[in-house]
Amino acid sequence: MASPAAISATRFPVLDSEEADHIALGALKRHFGYPGFRPGQDVLVRAVLQGHDALGILPTGGGKSVCYQVPAAVLPHATIVVSPLVSLMADQAMRCREADIPAAFLNSTLSSQERDQVEAQLVDGALRVVFVAPERFESRSFRQLLPRLRVSLLAVDEAHCISEWGHDFRPAYLRLDRLRGMFEAPMIALTATATPRTRREIVTRLRLADPVTVVGGFDRPNLVWGVERARSWKEKRERLRALVRNRPGVTLVYASSRKGVERVRDDLAALGHTTEAYHAGLPAAERARVQDAFMAGDAPLVAATNAFGMGVDKSDVRLVIHHELPRTMEAYYQEAGRAGRDGDTAHCLALWSKGDRAGQMTFVDHSYPPPRAVRRFWRDLRRRAAGQTRLKLPVDELRARGGTPLTPSNVGALARALAACRVVHLREDPPELPGDVLHIDLRPHVRRLPLGRLRERRNAEVAKLAAVERYARTRGCRRARILGYFGDALDKANCGTCDNCQRA
Repeated sequence: MASPAAISATRFPVLDSEEADHIALGALKRHFGYPGFRPGQDVLVRAVLQGHDALGILPTGGGKSVCYQVPAAVLPHATIVVSPLVSLMADQAMRCREADIPAAFLNSTLSSQERDQVEAQLVDGALRVVFVAPERFESRSFRQLLPRLRVSLLAVDEAHCISEWGHDFRPAYLRLDRLRGMFEAPMIALTATATPRTRREIVTRLRLADPVTVVGGFDRPNLVWGVERARSWKEKRERLRALVRNRPGVTLVYASSRKGVERVRDDLAALGHTTEAYHAGLPAAERARVQDAFMAGDAPLVAATNAFGMGVDKSDVRLVIHHELPRTMEAYYQEAGRAGRDGDTAHCLALWSKGDRAGQMTFVDHSYPPPRAVRRFWRDLRRRAAGQTRLKLPVDELRARGGTPLTPSNVGALARALAACRVVHLREDPPELPGDVLHIDLRPHVRRLPLGRLRERRNAEVAKLAAVERYARTRGCRRARILGYFGDALDKANCGTCDNCQRA
């Protein structure tokens, strides 16, 4: 991204805390009708109104959006909100407009005419908030637009996505630090799931200058945590049947794979429960239908993968079931945290069987294959190349040790790992189906694979999975285990509500 000369953004004159609080509270009441801020929101809003950078770690359902919406309502120029949630930007913009804050979004769902209209409004100063995906900053046309904008605030939502060690890493987030040289505007980074290590990484990578930091606490006292051991899918099905029978409110069942979601949906439907399914393999229109029905209260039972994720905000979810242990504590906390946002008691239950680890390791292998497998694949490519650098290899010809054919998924994972090591160049996307062809260029003169980074990332993923398993196995307080993972602490020895504490 080019770095044009810094763009001056007129702000309020320097405000003392009392003035900033008065302006913020007035905007909160006028635009949202709330009598006061939730804990931590006022500190973050005050910070950006006074021109300071800020970092907010607020619990799921803790009202992160207010922390940029209120400043956007009163600052003189636009607020740019970086969000990974392309599928929800329209809803986010609509919520701002409902609060009488002019807002729009820029993403790939817009036609060129619609995009031009939004950009013209942004340049003219007609918008107070614009939502953009991090990848939008890599668009040449958008980079050319930026020098023409006057910006009062930069907001980075779901800021944990910048962490290479986090559970939702988005590489485009790593380039957001370049915005600091483009606008003389404060930046606020917001997330609900960040360990102490991830928080430090957010500050460093976004170049936040001595940010005012609020860690709102990770405890959700109204949530009841529990884990149940099951020996088989049949046992899980029977337990699921008992759990959803006559359960009031809304129930979410998370499964780790698309196939698992559909099987859960079919199992529950066979028992007479109308169940919706949601995963990334469904058509966009079907996903939108399910999410709209869920939000409207017409789908009280939904089986989903983690694609039914960030931005899902419904107050009356009474039960969240994880059909398998998730891969990270961050994912578990975020998904389970969709329960009980109205403050009433809600239950978060994980069903755990011996096969859960193998299923999650499949995902780890896909993202970070074992270094030995990558080395074998590299050697096989070099042998097949016979001194050439450009290869076209049918997937069906590529085999693992022992002659077992590699699946397209295996080939894709191994090829991406070599590309990350910068020893090959992928001319096309890796294969996805049997019969596909791998188009790959070998870098000349490379004799040694730099696998240290891959090994480090893989070890980090395996460690995250181990933390989830320790949570499942613990005989101590589950609430304390969750809080401890995020660097928080329980102020008593026994929470009194999780399954282990109730048995104690």
